[in-house]
Amino acid sequence: MTIYRNFNHIEGEYTACIGFFDGVHRGHQYLLQRVKEMAAQSNTKAAAVTFANHPRQVIDPSFELLLIDTLEQRMDKLEKMGLDACFLIDFTEEVRNMTAKEFIQDFLCRMLHVKQLIIGYDHRFGRNRSEGFEDYVVYGAECGMRIVKAPVFEDNSGLHYSSSEVRRAIAAGDMNKAHQLLGW
Repeated sequence: MTIYRNFNHIEGEYTACIGFFDGVHRGHQYLLQRVKEMAAQSNTKAAAVTFANHPRQVIDPSFELLLIDTLEQRMDKLEKMGLDACFLIDFTEEVRNMTAKEFIQDFLCRMLHVKQLIIGYDHRFGRNRSEGFEDYVVYGAECGMRIVKAPVFEDNSGLHYSSSEVRRAIAAGDMNKAHQLLGW
């Protein structure tokens, strides 16, 4: 997996998803598998778009966030998922203030060459997270990007797969639940 931190010379076209991917839990694994499948179908490369630092650390510097993985561990897990690339972004005030349209068209489409973006069923991004999936589809279409919403990952366990749930399980000492959520 190629890890890009400089986005000036991106080669190829990509199918990607976006997220912080803390823990690379089973819900993330499901989404990343969909990225790989859609990339293979469209003859593009599979990629994750993620952040070196957690966005919450910029939005609310006083918030104490205990992460599941270090950056190195997260990159290792993403690589083990079989991705071709990872676009690693420093989450800054400039990134925080981008609208969803700017992020999709100027950054993902024009700079990173993302041709297909798969979005988790509940994922929102852009300044104040004020826009939603229907807006993303319009912005993507304007620059030739296909945007797809991934279905909810369900495995009949009754578990809700999120990094926050994993953190709560670890904090409560429920390592069995953490293992079920993470899949490792």
